[in-house]
Amino acid sequence: MLFQFGRRRWSAATPQEPAAADILRDLKAFQEGAKGLAAAGGWVFLINDTNDFLGWQFGLKRWSSDERAAVEGLLAERAALLGGRHYQMVICPEKSVVYREWLPAGLADIASDADRPATLMVRAGAGRVLYLADRFEALKRFGLLFFRGDTHVNFLGAYHLYRETILALKANGAPVGDPIAFSELQHFMAGMEGDILIQLPEAAKADFEIDASLGRVGNMLEVVVSHVLPEGHKRTRRVETPDGYIPGGGGRETVIMEHEDQSLPRALVFRDSTATLSIDFLAQHFSRSVYVWHEGDVIGELIDREQPDVILHFVAERFLATYPHAVAINRHVG
Repeated sequence: MLFQFGRRRWSAATPQEPAAADILRDLKAFQEGAKGLAAAGGWVFLINDTNDFLGWQFGLKRWSSDERAAVEGLLAERAALLGGRHYQMVICPEKSVVYREWLPAGLADIASDADRPATLMVRAGAGRVLYLADRFEALKRFGLLFFRGDTHVNFLGAYHLYRETILALKANGAPVGDPIAFSELQHFMAGMEGDILIQLPEAAKADFEIDASLGRVGNMLEVVVSHVLPEGHKRTRRVETPDGYIPGGGGRETVIMEHEDQSLPRALVFRDSTATLSIDFLAQHFSRSVYVWHEGDVIGELIDREQPDVILHFVAERFLATYPHAVAINRHVG
């Protein structure tokens, strides 16, 4: 069990150092299907997820040449179909990439694969794909960017996700103005438990609490600072989502925001949970912005309906593994 928390490690000096495959095999055997991988300092990382992201991160899984070509073709087709609209895909890196040095059991000593899906998509995206791993690597010096017990960016990470997105849009010619300055935000204390903390294997919990107890407050694994836009600075309001808005139904909650300044561009935002805490910031830049959470799709009927000037597409890195089987623009049939 001590390997789990990095208190015992394989020596990097020995020629028999286990490869990532051996380490992950042993960890998965210990995990017994649980998705929370405990690490020192009261941190939890994702393991045994549907897409087996750690396998992709360390190069145990890779796209074939045909799969790479399929993704390149998909991105080119999407760009052609969207015409002159400003389209920006934003890939939120996984916590295990940004904080690889804190992974347990020797994984911290193994470099992330330079040819994992996110990096390949940046090369193929012709400026339309923004992957924030390198930027987050620099920004984490200002504070933690992810919740310790969760897969998601925390409030500071969400602000920088927003800020880098607006800067990328502006650099590509979109009339979105400057991002909101950090100095304009309000700051509050907030507690967080975490979506992978609750998925720790039973065998790991007692050892994990040795460190976790040093940062716990009540039932919360951690207390962090939330960074929010003051109510007096918000110029938007949320409006009701029409019934049947998503073609064919399904998906998570749709959020529609309207700005008091109707001269601003319109935005359609396809997202997952990585962008949830960024919505209030993003909405300040658009006369109308619609936030759709539907299996990572770019939905053609909604583009037709909303006629956006800007299309944003937020994707968590772990969901990219299946991208060779995606479609450029999804249209509901039936």
